Amino acid sequence: MNSSEGRRPGNKPFVPFERFEDVVVRCGHVEKFGLMPDGKDRFREGRRKKLIGRDCAACREKKRLEIEAADEARRAEKQRRKQEEANRPANVTRTNDGRLPDGSKFEVRYDATRQEWSGTLSVPTPGGPLTFEGAKSGLFTLLSHLDSQYRAAVGGMGEGA
Repeated sequence: MNSSEGRRPGNKPFVPFERFEDVVVRCGHVEKFGLMPDGKDRFREGRRKKLIGRDCAACREKKRLEIEAADEARRAEKQRRKQEEANRPANVTRTNDGRLPDGSKFEVRYDATRQEWSGTLSVPTPGGPLTFEGAKSGLFTLLSHLDSQYRAAVGGMGEGA
């Protein structure tokens, strides 16, 4: 069995380079470019173009190592964040997540002549419902305004929202 068998499709024999020339590649370094005997290398210009258009082997290896190091740093950071998340106390919970209490009710109406939304927010509490009123030019603005009135009132009473 010939050592060139299995190297190329069709078991063609490998033609060794007969000489080398120096070529400056993209990164600015010099690489050796192998030349086959004349008439045996119809792809010489394509191979030369490919070699000139890429970095040298040392620069490619350096870039590969930098990418691997950056990937490893990203993985370590992700693992660290995951560990911090796991170590965070599970019993710390926020009450209501900033939401209005159950049973809160908005009532809004639009006045086309004044081009204004007006309405009320009723919030049930143990001491009786709290009611807030307001008027704004936009519906979302009105709802946000009524909500902030409630937050200000609850903050002043010392209750948690």
